[in-house]
Amino acid sequence: MTNNTLADSRLELRIPGLNTSVKIRPRSLGFNPWRSELTLVDLSANGMALISPTLKLEALQKIDFELNSGGRTTAGRAVVCYSGQNNSQQRYGFLFIDTDADFDSFLTGESFSSIELKRLGEEMAEQFMRRRQSNNGEFFNVQNQRMVDAVSALAKRLGQMGLTINTDSGSVQLPADALVVDKNGGISLPIKASDSNEIIRTHISLLHSADPSGVSYRIGDGLAFTNIIDLLDHLCHCFEQIAQP
Repeated sequence: MTNNTLADSRLELRIPGLNTSVKIRPRSLGFNPWRSELTLVDLSANGMALISPTLKLEALQKIDFELNSGGRTTAGRAVVCYSGQNNSQQRYGFLFIDTDADFDSFLTGESFSSIELKRLGEEMAEQFMRRRQSNNGEFFNVQNQRMVDAVSALAKRLGQMGLTINTDSGSVQLPADALVVDKNGGISLPIKASDSNEIIRTHISLLHSADPSGVSYRIGDGLAFTNIIDLLDHLCHCFEQIAQP
């Protein structure tokens, strides 16, 4: 089978697969059972992408498909327009030939739960930002966003459990309210200065490590951490130093 037989170049908005299950059945002479060992990558108005460890399809082969999410089901027919490798699994792109009457409401997300809608918003934001970034910076920017997400989640949870902190502006705030995400995607927070009792605002920087695929995290001009767990543990200590009694 020829990889990239037709480019998977759908221009429509792609919705992440989330918790949508998919099964397909090749259309050909004889009996073809439904196959469900598949993972839906994304879905758009005119096509979808999925990966499978075992499925073997030919270019331009037609299939029946069925999608299910939150008890809502939609079905139709599609044709293979792309095939390639994705982490040792086969990835396929399909263009829809026809869909049933339920497809439009399925695509608009009416069946999504609150958790799925939250993740959908995050995925679409990440897709948008990746389109604005160069290929060379993609890994670095993804790691930066993961750091921001982790620090934000830590600060939010500390506040939910009753922690309030003194800030560099002299006010008392919840930890999450004291965080500032800058326009480049970095994040800053108040911490106690190492050489005084002053509370200062310090930026967490993401740095390329010696390993081309690795990063490290530096707080201001001081401590650097090679993994996110050590960074979060240190931030707990920082919040403790400026916590309200």
